[in-house]
Amino acid sequence: MKQVIPFVAADISALAKSLRKQLMACEQFPTHVEMLNLLAKASGHQNFQQLKAQQLPLEADESGLEPLAVDIPAKLKPFMDQDYVLRQWPGRYALQQQSLWFFWCRFRYGVEYSEAEVNALLKPFIGFGDHPLIRRELVNKSLLGRTDDGGRYWRQSAIPPAGFERLAEVW
Repeated sequence: MKQVIPFVAADISALAKSLRKQLMACEQFPTHVEMLNLLAKASGHQNFQQLKAQQLPLEADESGLEPLAVDIPAKLKPFMDQDYVLRQWPGRYALQQQSLWFFWCRFRYGVEYSEAEVNALLKPFIGFGDHPLIRRELVNKSLLGRTDDGGRYWRQSAIPPAGFERLAEVW
């Protein structure tokens, strides 16, 4: 199975300038591998292999999930414990939306999940027992994609809000 490697550039203008400079130095149109290296270099990596290596999980706990190292926002702390288990669904919409990012990061890019697999991933992080609510909200917020029949789910590409950027690096 092909490994999906997310690509994020902090500054698109700097990326464009670097790519332009590198492409002008090429004698012929770059091959696929050369283009991957150009993109990686333009985003500050030595080469594509280094970019790819940084996408692999560093350490997984017994559940197989990479440990998170993201501060829980102060306003979410009454609802979420230090292990990122949401004890209750916040009443405020903004806090509900923030909490969804902690679930989104538990899904791998490029992997399709059945509804049962989605539920199995969500349940350990929900202390109030309503995993269908979280699953629906992830889909409604376009953090998870879903087939029309609800049979398959996948992690959508998304940019987390300020303070949650590290969650995009998980998996």
